[in-house]
Amino acid sequence: LLNGGQLYVVSHDTILDASKLKQAIDKYRVNTMFMTTALFNQYSQQEIGVFASLKELPVGGDVLSVPHVNRVLKEYPQLRLANIYGPTENTTFSTIYDITEPQTQAIPIGRPIDHSTAYAVNRSLKLQPIGAWGELIVGGDGVGRGYLNRPELTAEKFIKSPFRSGEYCYRTGDLVRWRADGVLEYEGRMDEQVKIRGSAEK
Repeated sequence: LLNGGQLYVVSHDTILDASKLKQAIDKYRVNTMFMTTALFNQYSQQEIGVFASLKELPVGGDVLSVPHVNRVLKEYPQLRLANIYGPTENTTFSTIYDITEPQTQAIPIGRPIDHSTAYAVNRSLKLQPIGAWGELIVGGDGVGRGYLNRPELTAEKFIKSPFRSGEYCYRTGDLVRWRADGVLEYEGRMDEQVKIRGSAEK
């Protein structure tokens, strides 16, 4: 919106109906759309034409499937596909990885978006070296103030940054490591939390 774009919000029924969604994309000349991983996987298999006129497609909410990503890239090589990672506690988006070519391994979650930070730490909240797995904590302008009426959980998850004065961070509970090229790889949860249609459940 800050760059002169327009936001179109479509109904739940439209999102789940490939024909209606394609009509909405064409009618409103949509060039950028966010889609959850589960829906992306479904459309990449069954109704890949939904993506035909899009220019940018950030996808997130769960681990991306390499076969599904490669199928879409093969069909629409001009599409700017991106893996978006982020918890609700950091206003949904924390990192981004542009997928510019076919993938052969697990797709990284990328680098922090503007005005955001990301750290891989050990149990003592000390930075892990490149290549070492650690808990991901995220900081920046998007970090929330805490959970409503849950002071103990807020104190556990929302912390003052050990690395930047005045910054607050959120402990995600996700296991990550930095690659030598400055990109984050995601391994999974450190607890028993799973994602169901993009929502965290235990």
